[in-house]
Order: sequence, then C-alpha cells, then structure tokens
Amino acid sequence: MGVFEGDVTVVAGDAEYAARAVLRSWTGQPEDAAPDAVPGTSEDVAAALPADWNGTLEVADDEVVEGIMDADAPRLRLPDGRVGDFTVAHRYIGTAHLMIEGSGQPPF
Repeated sequence: MGVFEGDVTVVAGDAEYAARAVLRSWTGQPEDAAPDAVPGTSEDVAAALPADWNGTLEVADDEVVEGIMDADAPRLRLPDGRVGDFTVAHRYIGTAHLMIEGSGQPPF
C-alpha cells in the first residue's frame, strides 16, 4: 500500500486550485491479476495486479469545492509533476473537504 500526504494542485478545466491531500493506494489480490501475467514469478504477478487509490482533499472554500465538482475531468498534480485523474465520491457538507476515487494507476 502506498500513502501520500501533502500539498497538491487540482486541475479542473482551465482552473488550478491548491489543496491538501491524504491519499492511499493498494493492489488487488493475486487472483485479480491480469490473465497475461507470466506465471511462476512473484514480480510478474505483482506487476499485473490492478491498483486502486482514493483519499481526501481539503481546499480553501466552497467556491473551490464547486469548481472541482463542476469539472468534467479533474486531475490531481503532485509536487513532482505526476498526475492522476479522479472523480469526487463524496462532498462533506459544510466543509471544504472532498472524498475522491482515483482513476488508473496511482500518481504516487
């Protein structure tokens, strides 16, 4: 399991927003490995496992929350430049916190 906690940039359409992220990633079980994994080596199986990631974002205010939620394809950019697509899974009403679900490989 991977973990990232720190400052990120959320790219939402033409806008960019500063956010604080707490993210985690994990891989599936060996039985979830892609069918083309080369049997017999643990590295091949581990590389073929699907990875998932999710976490929370804390942003400045409700205006930023709305900007992110209204975006068609928001992206998360880490300080080192790696990016990941995500969707908003849940908005914590009355706060500037969002729960997100990553799409594709984790960027951390």
